[in-house]
This record gives sequence, C-alpha cells and structure tokens, in this order.
Amino acid sequence: MDKRIDIRKLTINPRNPRTMSEFMEGKLIQSVLVFPRMLDLRPILANEDKVILGGNQRVTVLMKILGLADNEIEDYLLEQRKYRMASQESKDALLAFWQKWREKPVVPVRISRSATIQEIEAADDLFTDMLTGEDEMEMLTKDNMHYGQDDVDVLKREYDREAIEDYLGSVPWNMYDYDNNKINDGGVQDARTTAQTFKCGYIECIITNEEKAMLDESLDRYLEQHDGKSDGFLTYLLNYNLEAA
Repeated sequence: MDKRIDIRKLTINPRNPRTMSEFMEGKLIQSVLVFPRMLDLRPILANEDKVILGGNQRVTVLMKILGLADNEIEDYLLEQRKYRMASQESKDALLAFWQKWREKPVVPVRISRSATIQEIEAADDLFTDMLTGEDEMEMLTKDNMHYGQDDVDVLKREYDREAIEDYLGSVPWNMYDYDNNKINDGGVQDARTTAQTFKCGYIECIITNEEKAMLDESLDRYLEQHDGKSDGFLTYLLNYNLEAA
C-alpha cells in the first residue's frame, strides 16, 4: 500500500550509483514540473527507514523544486513546449498546484519490508513487498537502468521532434533526415547548422568555415566507425588534436 510522505522525511540513498549532469537535472526538473501526475503513476520506493531504493533522482529534483520561487518554476516550465502551448487556464492551474504542493510537499511512497530469504520463500509470492538486503542493493542498482534502444523509425512516425527533446533532453542525430521525402522534416535545412559555432554543453565558441568543414568531416568519419553513434566524439577530437600536436 502506498503512503503519502513528506519528501523532507525521505533520505537520499548514499549508495545510489546513479548521477545526473547539471543539464539532465534541469531537464528532469522541467519534466516533473510539467507532468506532476507522473509522481502518482510511479511511486517512490523506500525501505522501512525511509531510505530511497527507487526514485532518488526524482526526490533530488523535488527538493530543488521545494526551494524554487514562483518565477523560477515558471522559467523551467517555459522550456517545455507542452506548457507553452497550453491554455492560460491550464498554465494557471499548474502553477497553483506547485504553489500548494510546496506548502505540503508529499509524494506517493511504497515502503518495502525487510525480510530474510526464508521469510520471503515462506510467503510463496514472488510479488511480495518484502526485500532482503541483497534485494535492496539490486533494486537500487537497476532502477533507471536503460536496457532497450530507441526505435528511431517509431520516434519519427509517432512523436514530434520538439517533444522528444522535451522528454529526453536531446534529439539523437539520426532523427534528422537531410532530404525532403522523410517524415518529420519540416523546416529542417540540408546542413547540420547555419551558425558558425561549436558548442559542447554550456561552452560555445565561434569557428571559421574551414574549421566547421573539418569538424563535419571528422564527425562523418566517426559516425561511420561507430555505427552512427556520436557518443565519445569529443574525446576522439581531443585525442586527434593531441596526436597531431
């Protein structure tokens, strides 16, 4: 049975192996703010001492939200197209919800009971809420782990590209098709970018046309060598430059 517990009574698990970048933390704050019903649909999991086993990142951002001013909450919400496109009535209702929530910041929490393996086996039910210490560590490690892969064709066919960026924090490079015959390409130009800049996270610098061409060529080679995945491209560039030097 789920309980509604003040988040300030929950403890972030010090053994949680998951971390978030500042950018992804901001995207999760936006996601929670624009869709608070998600908290009811996916309760926090904690042990009897109220130490979190599943949902550490959600509680972390909820603690951040608790300390935000009204205008800061609206600034986060404005980053989400769902909020920007909503009616004024819906916007006002969402802002009012978070004003009220900060006065009583509770979330649904499912409490697991500590038990020995013998007690769990005696229960004769694989869906029991009893967990051993080893079960708790397994749950803590597996929570939020991404086992699957994105089906780009389905994403293109069923989702708006801007919505994907709101949900995931970024749009995979292979979501972009550089011709006029593919789905979801309205307004996308043939070139990857028209601005002569190079950006990594919050760092952005101006580059020459020649430098941009070199970067494009390097990225094309890297994607060919890594099955179309751009992960690690910056490290590749840095190693390349070090070797060249």
